[in-house]
Amino acid sequence: MWIAIARNGLEQSTLSPMDNWHQTLSDRYGDTPEMRQKMLRAGAGVKARACTLVLNRIRDGVYKDQGKTTIQWSFRARGRPHCFDALLAAVRHALSTEGLATKTGHTPHTTISYWAPTRLGPTQMNPIAWTIDEILLVVGRNDESGSYSYETIGRWPLQPAPPDLSSTQLPLF
Repeated sequence: MWIAIARNGLEQSTLSPMDNWHQTLSDRYGDTPEMRQKMLRAGAGVKARACTLVLNRIRDGVYKDQGKTTIQWSFRARGRPHCFDALLAAVRHALSTEGLATKTGHTPHTTISYWAPTRLGPTQMNPIAWTIDEILLVVGRNDESGSYSYETIGRWPLQPAPPDLSSTQLPLF
């Protein structure tokens, strides 16, 4: 990812800390003790396989929130793998068993800057295989220096992805 960032001359000072780069699988919910318990039960109830995305471009987007307009940069994935939709469905099902709905759609991507200085032109990069192999429940917060970070309060490994037989020689005898 850093090679793609450097190749495209992106200003690293405006990037989110790499520890914050993630794939979102649900909406945000208020941080109350009751909500944490529901989310922890939902996370423990997710039955899904790991999923590999192929990130093949960096895109920008303009977003309006509470009267402010921001530019965001994101790595975007080629296509929409079936495993990603299956993972989203499993997360939504687990949330719904706790009475929580996910209203927004999610696409395969990881945002690397929420406050980018400029729009992007065409970008170039080699494809990057990026595997989602666990689900984390996090709480976002500003620390004393004003930096935004996540505190992990739950972590669940996903089941291994099935082998890709399309690139494996089958036994002959």
